[in-house]
Amino acid sequence: MSCLRTPSLLPSYRNNFLFSSSTRFPRFMSSQSPAKLEPLLVSHGGKWTLTSDGEALERSFKFKNFTKTWDFMTAVSLQCKIWNHHPEWSNVYSTTFIRWTTHVPKGLSDKDIGLATLCDALAKDFGELDPEPASCEMKSLANEVVKDGNCCVKK
Repeated sequence: MSCLRTPSLLPSYRNNFLFSSSTRFPRFMSSQSPAKLEPLLVSHGGKWTLTSDGEALERSFKFKNFTKTWDFMTAVSLQCKIWNHHPEWSNVYSTTFIRWTTHVPKGLSDKDIGLATLCDALAKDFGELDPEPASCEMKSLANEVVKDGNCCVKK
């Protein structure tokens, strides 16, 4: 759907996937959110995995070329601005690795789940190819973003 590249049309995605609670969940989830999370997980037919500590969702996206990948990342970044939330992510040519987590307070939030859902929809619209497992290098690049622990602290 080529109209998704028009920034003025992107905010409509937020309304389709916005969850009413802004509650943060330590580690896995409270009883309110598993129904929203489960369809995203590989174990339930989705493409996302929980990190070993249960505090983040992560996955890789692969596209035909760098241009498609950059278009996808731009669309996600516009949604990040609207939702006032950012991922830990890295990109190498046609692959983007994204990890959604909330740093303060630590754990998963409805924003993380909503934006992961949104990423799936955007990826489909931008022609995502069958994803490859996230490489250690891609995860390491994303880990560098938060290694000092203050990526979300105003300076």
